[in-house]
Amino acid sequence: MYSALNLRPYLNATPANDSYWFLAVGYFNIIFPNFIPKSIDTTSTFWLRAKSAKEQSTRTAKYPLIVSRSRVMARERGRRSRAWAKEDDEKERGTWVPPEVSDHPELKPHQAPSTALIGLSLLGNLDGIYKHSSFADVKLHTLTTGSRQRSGGMLLFGYTFAGKLWVSLGYDENGFDQGMVQRFWCNCLSAIDHFL
Repeated sequence: MYSALNLRPYLNATPANDSYWFLAVGYFNIIFPNFIPKSIDTTSTFWLRAKSAKEQSTRTAKYPLIVSRSRVMARERGRRSRAWAKEDDEKERGTWVPPEVSDHPELKPHQAPSTALIGLSLLGNLDGIYKHSSFADVKLHTLTTGSRQRSGGMLLFGYTFAGKLWVSLGYDENGFDQGMVQRFWCNCLSAIDHFL
């Protein structure tokens, strides 16, 4: 899974950082095996992996080079997004030419060591942000999240709002075989009911 980290607490206080419209996000991966051992019961496996995800997230948040690492990643993401935008523009104009594939392995782009299967966004307790008592004449009961995810991707949101746990899934419906996401979501909801 990949997830995002709010970098605001790590940045120096400046007027720009005081704005709610100032975006400072870093990304990281949570990695564990994607199989369930038959020799261990599913409950133990679930809580072991939940503990592992929490530990990996905590280590990332406490990593002393998180800001500099995020800056390097932001430059790379910016370079990639400009290249993709240029490719999209050229395809629209009909001028795009696919790059030549090299026969020399040392010239081929490096592949990532692993691929994130799903994005995870744990927004936390949103009741601390939405002060319900400030809305005397309005009862806040639901929050709808909006997301952008990569093509062919899935993004799982988890947060508490109005005293309830909310979990939502966004996905590219053209990126998966028919019924695959529905089966995944059904199993996800079943696991939440079972383990929580």
